[in-house]
Amino acid sequence: MTNHQQTAALALAKCAAYDPWFPKASLATVEAWAEAIAEYNLDTEDVLAGVKLAYRDNGSGFKPLPKDIVQAARNIRRDRTERETTTQREEREAAIDAKAAGRIRNITDYTNRFTLKEKNA
Repeated sequence: MTNHQQTAALALAKCAAYDPWFPKASLATVEAWAEAIAEYNLDTEDVLAGVKLAYRDNGSGFKPLPKDIVQAARNIRRDRTERETTTQREEREAAIDAKAAGRIRNITDYTNRFTLKEKNA
């Protein structure tokens, strides 16, 4: 299971905890919710907080769709980043840069190995 699939499964379970009539999620439902979560690369903490927020802000009979939870999670993430101190923002950006540099290094290493195999063939 990918991280987004796990997050979707946890979000659906939390929805069921809030709503005893919430349907049991099928694998297809988990996959659909994971796709919506992955589109914005939301982390588990924000998605679960989004479930809480969505149920808090909606009344009886609320049946969340992925859009409802994703939107709530994005609002939570946006609010958190707007309140960051300069130091927190710099640390977050440095972590993103380091992750990107690692991915670039992996791609470069793979490309170099592939090129060497072609030359040796």
